[in-house]
Amino acid sequence: MNDKKNIFFISISCDMYGSSKVMLSLVLQIKENSTEYNPIVCLPPEQGPLREKLVEAGIEIIEMPVVKLTRSMLKSLNFIKLIKEYLKAKRNFKAHTKGRSVDIIQSNTLATLFGAWYCRFRKPKHIMHVHEIMDRPKIATSFFKLILKYFCDEVVYNSEATAAFYNQASPALKRKSRTIVNGVDQTEVRISEEKKKQIRARLFGAGENEIVIGLVGRINRLKGHELSLKAFRQLTSAYPNLKLCFIGSPPPGQEHFLSNLEAKIQQDDLEEQVRIIGFQEEVFSIMESLDLAVVPSTEPESFGLVVVEAMMAGKAVIGSDIGGISTIIKDGENGLLFEPNNEQEYVAAIRKLLDNKELKTRLEENALVYSQETYSSKAMYTKFKQLYETLS
Repeated sequence: MNDKKNIFFISISCDMYGSSKVMLSLVLQIKENSTEYNPIVCLPPEQGPLREKLVEAGIEIIEMPVVKLTRSMLKSLNFIKLIKEYLKAKRNFKAHTKGRSVDIIQSNTLATLFGAWYCRFRKPKHIMHVHEIMDRPKIATSFFKLILKYFCDEVVYNSEATAAFYNQASPALKRKSRTIVNGVDQTEVRISEEKKKQIRARLFGAGENEIVIGLVGRINRLKGHELSLKAFRQLTSAYPNLKLCFIGSPPPGQEHFLSNLEAKIQQDDLEEQVRIIGFQEEVFSIMESLDLAVVPSTEPESFGLVVVEAMMAGKAVIGSDIGGISTIIKDGENGLLFEPNNEQEYVAAIRKLLDNKELKTRLEENALVYSQETYSSKAMYTKFKQLYETLS
């Protein structure tokens, strides 16, 4: 262990949404396959499924502030709290790494600034793994481009859409960046038809002849929950056996998105047909139990991990033709795309799959093959390993 080079991963939370899942997959691959590198994960002092998974796998954890930048801090230009948190984090980190080599620090998302600041005038190499397209407020875009340009040795984007957004008109940034698409593995055993029926009845409240449309993801402003509700209203008269399920929870401090969604469902008297289910750790069994998966994001997403997860569960995905989603779904081949925020196109895409079982089956088969061939954590690990070797 002492001969291995230490890579410190900085995570902004202990949840198990997109970026956390990807980081966990990479860390587990390094632990299992690498004889050269030792992964250590720095987490904020909170509980959550990511922490539990890391402990279960025997991954070393350092509990410390991770210097998380929020939109409100940027808007107010109030960095005093960040600086105080950084100084506390630096003391904590140095205490935990005393007498040990710190070879690489890898920041998992733009929102954590510890690695960028700590490595600026020190020996460790800093990798920023970019999982988000931060297109507003404009000050955020400008700020993060500066961080990428001047506070990183290497920048890794999770999709070509993310790379295009940050690298435009910046040759200096292009020279030190690369794209490594997120790796996803179907780690759960395929569930039986009987198990699917149980999940559909227990979680979705769906009978054998009912059709379940599912939106899996955080309940926030950009995932398209309200758009889906509007589209669903149009479909209920023609498809009385249709159900809509939202699977996920709001980010901490943004519970108002959930409250607003619940209020709209109640106003439309749709409590029997629309369900909100909290975060589910076993996402693949949920996906397998759906009839259709939708990813109707209203703003650009950097990748769209849930799209790949749905494909690996053998689902035809309907998604917005925007950001990373449009780089995964090939319209008419492995899923369907519609113009972002276009309610009528969204409804038409759902109708197309509800009315054409042959098309739905073909898309499902193609989606499964494509996702397995294109996205895997092993392929992601191999590319990161090549990057680590260039920094050594």
